[in-house]
This record gives sequence, C-alpha cells and structure tokens, in this order.
Amino acid sequence: MGEPAASARPAPDLVVLGGTVLTLDRGGTRASALAARDGRITEIGDDRAIAALAGPGTTVLDLAGRTVVPGFVESHNHPSFFGMALAAPVDAGSPPNDRISDIADRVRQAARDFGPGEWIKGFRYDDTLLADNRHPTRHDLDPAAPRNPVLLTHVTGHFSVANSAALRAVGITAATPDPPGGAIARDERGEPTGLLIETAAFLVNSAMPAQGPDELAHALQLADAEYLRNGVTSVHDTGIGLIGGEQELAAYRMLTRAGKLRTRVHGYLFHTLLPGLAEGTPEPPDPTNPANPDGFTMNGIKIVADGSIQGRTGCLAEGYTCDPGEHGMMLLEPDDLSRRIAALDAAGWQVAVHGNGDAAIDAIIDGYARLGAPEGTGRRHRIEHCQTAREDQLDRMAENGIAASFFIKHVYYWGDRHRDVFLGPERARRISPLASARSRGIRFGLHSDTPVTPVPPLEGIWCAVARQTSSGQLLGPEQAIDVEAALRGYTIDAAYLAGEEEIKGSLEAGKLADLIVLSEDPTTVDPSRIRDLTVDATVIGGQLVWQRDPAETGGVR
Repeated sequence: MGEPAASARPAPDLVVLGGTVLTLDRGGTRASALAARDGRITEIGDDRAIAALAGPGTTVLDLAGRTVVPGFVESHNHPSFFGMALAAPVDAGSPPNDRISDIADRVRQAARDFGPGEWIKGFRYDDTLLADNRHPTRHDLDPAAPRNPVLLTHVTGHFSVANSAALRAVGITAATPDPPGGAIARDERGEPTGLLIETAAFLVNSAMPAQGPDELAHALQLADAEYLRNGVTSVHDTGIGLIGGEQELAAYRMLTRAGKLRTRVHGYLFHTLLPGLAEGTPEPPDPTNPANPDGFTMNGIKIVADGSIQGRTGCLAEGYTCDPGEHGMMLLEPDDLSRRIAALDAAGWQVAVHGNGDAAIDAIIDGYARLGAPEGTGRRHRIEHCQTAREDQLDRMAENGIAASFFIKHVYYWGDRHRDVFLGPERARRISPLASARSRGIRFGLHSDTPVTPVPPLEGIWCAVARQTSSGQLLGPEQAIDVEAALRGYTIDAAYLAGEEEIKGSLEAGKLADLIVLSEDPTTVDPSRIRDLTVDATVIGGQLVWQRDPAETGGVR
C-alpha cells in the first residue's frame, strides 16, 4: 500500500509559515515552513505544501519574514538561585550600585520593610565593580540592619557576606574552624569579617531557616518566565540542592505534578545531597532509553572542583597576575575527586564537574581518564565552564571523549579584568577556547551561568562570534567561531551534552516541536547586531507559550 493522501492525514496542531526555518540539521537545511502535531514536528517544507496541511483547528504562526530556529538549550544554569535573586529584597549588583554604601542603603530600606529578626537576602554583588574594590563586611552591614540577619551572595555564588546578626544566627565565631574547601575571612584579631569563602558560604546557606517547596517553586516559576521570554526551551540545572537542599527536588516535583513547569529542566544533583535523600536516591538515567522529556528529569551529578577566577579561588597552575603567590584553591583534593567520579560513573551517573582554573581542569581530566574508554557508556561526562583550558588539556579531552560547557559570557563581562588583573594578556585571550576545542572535534555547549550573567542566549552567541569585552576590545579573536557553530552551542550541541540530540536541538521530523521566532536571521545580519535581535515567540511541544505583543510582531492567526 502507498502513503495515505495528504487530505487523509490528521491536520497538524501548528503550522509555521512565511519566513526562514533554520533547521540546524546535519545538512544545514533551510526551509520556509514546518508543521507539528502532538508535540512533535511532522513536516518541514515550503509555504504552499505546509499551508495545505492546515485544518480548521490548526494554529497558524505567520512569520512575516522572520526566522525560526530550534529552542535554545541552556547547558549550565541555576534556576532556583536565579529565581531567588529575582525575588530578593536587595539587588546588590553593579549596576545599580557603585559603592558598598549604596548596597548598605538598600539593606537599610529592606530592614525598614521587614520585622526584627527576619532574614534579609541580597544577590549579585561584585567586589571588582565597586569603587571600594573590596568585599563588603559585617561592619558595613551592621549599622544598616542591626536587628536583622543579612546575607549577601556574590555574583559568582562562591562567596557570601553576613552581618553580625547572621553570623550569630548560624553560630560562626572566632573559634569556628575553616571548613574543608573554604575559609572564614578574619580580621587582625581573628574575628570573622563576615566574608565567607567557597564551602564556608555553603555552610551558612545550609544553616539558614529552611526554604519550603512553595517558596522555591515560586522562584522556579520566576526563572521559568524569564527563560521563555529569552527563547530558552530547555535548561540544565547544574547544582540542584546547592541553594535549597532537598526542598529544591520537592519544588520541582510539585510543579511537574501541577503542570506548571513549562521549560524542560534537566537536573544535575549537587553531589553532597545524593546520599540520604528522604524520598530515596534517584535512579540514574538509562542512556539507551531516554526519559520523558516533559517537565523535569534527573540527568546527572554535579561536583565543584575549584572556585572562580574573578574571586581568585579558581585553581591555576601559575599564580594570579595580581598576586603571583596566589594559585586559588581546590575544593576537593584530586584523589578524592577521582574517587567520587569513579563511584558515580560505576553507579551509572553522568558527571558534570565545575572547573575554572587549569590546575583544576588537570585534576578533572585525570579523574575522567582513569575511567577508561568512554565508548558505549552514553554518559558523556562534562567539564563545566572549562575557562582556562590549555591546548594540551584540550588534546586530552578529545582523547578521552570529555565534553564541555563553556561559560562564553566571561569574555564580555570579565574579559577586561581577566586580561588586566587576574590572568594577564596571554592566558586571558585563551579563556573559553572555542575554536581550539572545535578543531579537535570536542562537542560543547555554551552557557550564561545565570544568575551570574544575564540569560539571553543571543548575547552568548554574539560573545562566541565577536570575542569583544565590555570595553569594546577584542580578546582572543582567534578563538572566535562562526554564527552557525555558536547557534549549535545553544541548540543541538547543548542537547548532545544531555544525550538528547535525537529528540531536540534541531528542527527535523519526529523531534520535539521546540522552536523560537527571531526578529531576523542571525546568520545573515551583521555579526555585531546578533545580540540586539529579539525573540518574538517561544513554542514548546507545539504550544505557543510566550510571544511579544502581536501588534508589533505579526503574531498568530
């Protein structure tokens, strides 16, 4: 029997017409239209053929000359942390704050709004952007909120600053020892200054009043709305439990059951949370039988090997330019890291290890290399950020089948400071070495690490292509990649990192109908304009979940 006539087929739920469809399939196919039914793409073609498929109940998305690309896959984000930052009473970032006194004024206003004893939280402070050029201390915060515990979280998430009331509330005194992998900053008398470094900051978060799943679910929904507005249809939550402990899992389960999680979230559980979960240890995914892609799924385990370059806790083989005797720190000793990687791999987990400094990256590669040949496991172990990877390290990554998720926005947001303060010109020009990685066939995703930098993937794509710092200077232009390769870093190659390239990341028949409408074709505009393009509509599973004002964008009919 032949194929059924087109008129006998069920009409699609959605057709998209009248523009450019960048499929990002293996052949780089371009079309003008597509159709989808039951959440999957059914046809790719021209306007006439696809329009003929539409029925009375079909939603028609008129592109009016605009461009469709696969939905963006954000390969390293922190949705709970992001949502909490959006909801926080204190925006400690720069901008809007120029000085520590500006942050203190915001804390003072929050203290007027809060009752005595209530915790006041702030996010995004960056000591390197403040005119004071230092971290705040408890002495800065105490006068602003003498009756409230205050905790400010650094933009990187690797530091926190507590006022005296907060230190008392969590039991940190001069006698409190530094935790492994962290430090409590102290003054000349040995008293805590309020600055808590790496795992010391984690300790305070775990000692604060527990956040319930309702509060965390609200934070996740705030993040979800921002993802959709920026065309992110899937996000890898790399560190579930780091902020809210087990309640983060409860919040995800609650939203999934209620059908209120629109972005597809793929979770990487923070490794310290894995043992002793109240509801039992999640089962590792079976790479031969992908999980239901809707809502929330658990993909792997996240480990943090070192700190951040801009915080001078990223572990470098050579010292920091501004302090040659300082090499940063490992949060786990290399042998311990290798043991953890081996145990998780043996249990069937994909492992994602945070590594910024090249000394930390060496330790991570060593841990993965000891596992033997990766062929057949399907687990695709990853290095997160991979900020200062050297050429010899990229060689070893290629040899051992190690994937990467590069924090490309470092080039714009911290590139000048990496060059002039932290790393010096030669090391700085090699941060996020995309061209070198691509030349070796290393599959990589790109990410914003939100809330560390803003969400928009279009900005990340521009960063990968332009290699321009916030001062307008080029930083390592030889490591730039072309627009299509950068698009792949936010679509099909990011999907590959989670083992999902067969169901998402490109627009092909049978794949999920996750797509976004862009104001223009990013492959044909001047590269300098890529970050200024707009996301006009976001579709997940064939359903329009967000759009700009239809009067401005053409919209749906």
